[in-house]
Amino acid sequence: MQSEQISSKVLTHVEAIRRQEHGQIDDLLDVLGRVDGLPESQMEQVRDALFHTNHPFLMVLVGPFSSGKSSVINALLGEEVLEVGPIPTTDRIVILRHGDDVQRSRTGDVETIFHPSPLLENLSLVDTPGLESVFKVHDEVTRRFLHRADVVLLVMIATQVLTASNLEYLQQLRSYGKRVVVVVNQVDVLDAAEREQVREFVLEQARLQLGVEPQVWLVSARQALSAQQEMPRDEIAWDQSGFADIEEYIRETLGDVERARQKLETPLQISQNVVKTALGLVQEQQAALDAHRKTADNIAAQIEQGRRAQQKTVDDALAEIESAWNEAGARGSEAIGELFQFSRGIGLFFGGIGEMIGLGGLRRRFGGRGRVASVLDEHRVNETFQRIPPLVDKLGPRLESRDLQDIDDLVDYTRGAVKQLPPSLSDKVVGRIQTPLRYEARFMRDVRPSLEDLLRDSMRFELDRLDRTLRSTLVLLSLWEILALALMIVVGVTAFSEATPDAASLLLVFGLGLILIIAGLALVPLRGWLLRRAYQRRLYENRDEFLRLLRGAASEHLAHGVQLRQDATAPFTRLVESQSEVLAALRDDLLAQQHALMRIQGGLAVLEHSGQAAASTRTEDHR
Repeated sequence: MQSEQISSKVLTHVEAIRRQEHGQIDDLLDVLGRVDGLPESQMEQVRDALFHTNHPFLMVLVGPFSSGKSSVINALLGEEVLEVGPIPTTDRIVILRHGDDVQRSRTGDVETIFHPSPLLENLSLVDTPGLESVFKVHDEVTRRFLHRADVVLLVMIATQVLTASNLEYLQQLRSYGKRVVVVVNQVDVLDAAEREQVREFVLEQARLQLGVEPQVWLVSARQALSAQQEMPRDEIAWDQSGFADIEEYIRETLGDVERARQKLETPLQISQNVVKTALGLVQEQQAALDAHRKTADNIAAQIEQGRRAQQKTVDDALAEIESAWNEAGARGSEAIGELFQFSRGIGLFFGGIGEMIGLGGLRRRFGGRGRVASVLDEHRVNETFQRIPPLVDKLGPRLESRDLQDIDDLVDYTRGAVKQLPPSLSDKVVGRIQTPLRYEARFMRDVRPSLEDLLRDSMRFELDRLDRTLRSTLVLLSLWEILALALMIVVGVTAFSEATPDAASLLLVFGLGLILIIAGLALVPLRGWLLRRAYQRRLYENRDEFLRLLRGAASEHLAHGVQLRQDATAPFTRLVESQSEVLAALRDDLLAQQHALMRIQGGLAVLEHSGQAAASTRTEDHR
């Protein structure tokens, strides 16, 4: 009862691992489908592994042709199901499965034979073409099928054990991670001593060459088939043929639990080998992409360097424009200061008289220049302002010329980089690497009217305003001075009409008048200072707005140039960036698959312990 409970638990565990393994390999196929360059044969192996999880245990026989592989299978089945002969007779994979009747079917280079032998209820036998066949295709067919094996029987004839090619087969089978049993056929031509020498030689050479000691069976397929054909089977001859060892191995060593474990382990080994290959490919592709990523980084650095150079051009132009504007402002401020100097008070007084009697207006009507315009011209204010438009005019073409040259250089450089891509990457380049079909230069052009308005306002509007302010100041000064003189005269006449004035009175009258005159003249520089402040404030407001508009337009121009550079090289840089992300994600997915397969492998280790416990329990029950 306890044995049945253990068996039930083991079977439940087996089925759980099988479902988990099947689902994991199914997911793995999706991941492997994204690995560029993975050989189709590798994908086919994983598909076979998925198929393997739901099919019987496979014991695959390999070896040189005419070593007796087909004879061994015939002996196990008790009849000549497979053709045998001195020349290669198996040109395909032959799978023998259990069936009620003998039936044959063939798909491609794989033939399936159904046979009612009880031996096939728990496993399937696989015959393969000879590994040394003169027909190269046989060797390729056999090697392609090896990955499916759950256990491999390496069959060789007694007179040619462990030739150089047989050692090579052992090494290759070991690299597949398969359990290998060496079957030495046709030992009936040797005596007992020679048989033991052959066994020891095989074991010794395997230890020396491979560091392993495989299980070795010495058999005679001819003798075993003869024993099988006796009714009942000749057990003594069967035992002497060496086939009793094979039968016991199948019955005991490959018991239900062990067979199930190996059956589940084979798809895992296949999948793990392919994942390892896929990871190697992805890592190679990442390493190859690193050089191209450096090229993409270099392109980005060149674009940034070009942007900085263009920005410096803009900054230098803005600094030069600001300097010219500030110089014009300083000259204008100096001109206003000179126009309203205290020392010019007398001349301004008579100028005011002329304005009051209409001489100033008459002069302006006949084309005479105003005082402010004349003074500003003397200080070359407008001449300084006129240096600004050429600076603005040449900024746009300078930026455009540098943009087009940089783009041409980048296109040539990027085209060269694309030529260095391997076909697996160059085929993924989307779009053409070329100079832009259209260059947008409207940014500086669109802002031009606003800039001209600001410059015109600074050159003309302030001139008219200053001229009006100066005329009103002159008139006010003249009125003040006339009133001051009139007041002096009135006070003086009053003082002289009464009595002889004393010196102190006269001095007081003239002193008071002088103070009033000087006070009037002192208003001139004060008025000039106020006008200078207003002039500078308005001028620098215009300057700041001018520079803001120009800087904004230049920034748009620079951004457009950067975008053109990026668009011209985008097919390459976009490919490198996207492939870097794809490969990184693919590597992570493959590592996740690898870890998931390792966890399933751990579950198989638990299954092995369960099988050992079950075997121990059966032994105790038997006792």
